[in-house]
Amino acid sequence: MMKILVLGAGMYVTGREKSGVGTVLCALAQTSKTIDIEEVTIVAMNPRNKKNVLSAAGRINQTLNTSLSVRYQSMNTETASFRLFLKKNYYDCAIVCLPDHLHFKATKAVLESGIHCLVVKPLTPTVVMARELIAIQRRKKLYAAVEFHKRFDETNLYIKRAINEKMLGKILFFTVDYSQHINIPLAVFKLWAEKTNIFQYLGVHYVDLIYFLTGYLPSRAMGVGTKKVLTGKGLNTYDSVHATIEWRNPHQKKDVFVSQFNTSWVDPNNSSALSDQKYKVIGTKGRIECDQKNRGIEVVHESLGIKHINPYFSEYLYDPNGQLEFGGYGYKSINLFINDVNNLLHNKVNVEKLEKTRPTFHQALVSTAVVEAVNRSLKDQSRWKEINDLF
Repeated sequence: MMKILVLGAGMYVTGREKSGVGTVLCALAQTSKTIDIEEVTIVAMNPRNKKNVLSAAGRINQTLNTSLSVRYQSMNTETASFRLFLKKNYYDCAIVCLPDHLHFKATKAVLESGIHCLVVKPLTPTVVMARELIAIQRRKKLYAAVEFHKRFDETNLYIKRAINEKMLGKILFFTVDYSQHINIPLAVFKLWAEKTNIFQYLGVHYVDLIYFLTGYLPSRAMGVGTKKVLTGKGLNTYDSVHATIEWRNPHQKKDVFVSQFNTSWVDPNNSSALSDQKYKVIGTKGRIECDQKNRGIEVVHESLGIKHINPYFSEYLYDPNGQLEFGGYGYKSINLFINDVNNLLHNKVNVEKLEKTRPTFHQALVSTAVVEAVNRSLKDQSRWKEINDLF
């Protein structure tokens, strides 16, 4: 029987601020149908989260006809009390869903306690931090991954196959446009929005995706940002970040392509989806364009307005027996991690094998290095920042 620790109790764990049903807790409940999960402990700082967490757990169990045991512990993950808590309690694995700036210390404490770990993106804001976590993970012989769920989206997997089969010829460039409702920085992440930016928090998904799709490594990056809307509302962070990244074939140094990112989080709250995301890849023989907001379902409702629904990410859908189950590529990402840990516990797989095929901390050095380079460029008049010797 597995015991699972979840750090954080925000919208990605339980759903919040009209963001949907959440992903982590639903995924664990669905996974409990095939893997024996004894208990999930959710740790977060605010004691008022307890009501939200237990209410969400009850709602999820009722919807999925599960009996996942969930308890809540109010605690600051940066304190000695948290490290003592880890020593006194045994967990098979942990899922870190904390704000960006809290990832490093919490993940370090989890790894030092000998616990396999999954961290929501981004892993850390700097390469030095990431390398320290990797060193602990390897010393402790643990499995540690980043929750890059876009690697599980069928549309992205189709594009990966097209690239691998040279359908587009040689890659020339990618463009990424990714934006979210202004409610995210102003309400959902209000307490820590100033400690991150939209490229670090959200654009990092597509940095990892480009690496996953192509196998190319970033050689340099630069970024420029705008500040008008959020600063006018008392929040000192970028409305948008625009990044250019140069990618190089690790086996052919002269084989290079460029990616351009436009990321923002100042969309009107009544826009048709929480996330508006599109990207395209252009090669010497063709192009593929991917609209990841408009999945073909448009809902027009007298009070909700016009909404574009993505049922492929994280959603309750009926199974062949007419029972609701939780699925989607968000679910697949978390479910795979729990299954991997379960297989490790039963000696059916080893960490070395998982390192080759999963979005591990080692692979996350790519996205971390780009995030750090873009952040440095933002502070240094938008100059190019070199990225060297990642692996």
